[in-house]
Amino acid sequence: MIRSVLGRLSILAATLALSTMAHAQYANHGSSGQGWEGGFDVVYQNATTLDFDGGSKVNTNTDWGLALTFGYRFSTHLEVLFGLDWADVDYRANFVLQTGGITQATGSYQAFTPRINVQYTLLDRPISPFAMAGIGYTFVDTNIPNGRPSTGCWWDPWYGYICGTFQNTKSVDELEYNVGAGLRWDINRTMSLRFGYERHWIDLNDASSTPGFDQLKVGIIGRY
Repeated sequence: MIRSVLGRLSILAATLALSTMAHAQYANHGSSGQGWEGGFDVVYQNATTLDFDGGSKVNTNTDWGLALTFGYRFSTHLEVLFGLDWADVDYRANFVLQTGGITQATGSYQAFTPRINVQYTLLDRPISPFAMAGIGYTFVDTNIPNGRPSTGCWWDPWYGYICGTFQNTKSVDELEYNVGAGLRWDINRTMSLRFGYERHWIDLNDASSTPGFDQLKVGIIGRY
């Protein structure tokens, strides 16, 4: 499926390149100079395998996510972006027990990643490639039970007393860093489209190596 998505993005990028002449009137297309911008991206994350100390293994599925961005342009080419990525990813896991046996599990994890990126746009034109790099911190809820269930009640001002059973789950928070490249199209003076590929790494303490995640992003930006 990742090949299909890449193929479609390639066709779209070629189509956008052909439209450059139609937008030649934007000689000063509005991304020049200082200013603020904000937007969001739809994220497609490819499947990957995470290997852990002791032989345990987690296989994540391809899945979708969202990213919100807010940034400041110092010039036509240089800007700093603040982002928040969210993903809900299905996985299959093989856990090695202390007895040497293996137990299997399936589920999904949720990840939130606040981050800061530096982006450099190569050309002062309506359509231009860009490169970026950044660092962040990822908070992951694995949804794997990490304690006994407990029941509690609380008062809700609309519904009265509500009772329920809860169970703590295993959560991790680790350093994240990333690099990427893509194509930016300034449609007009206040709106842009962005197509990019990014590689993200999470510095998991118990992993036998630093796992990496491939992402494709398609987003829209408003400039102020």
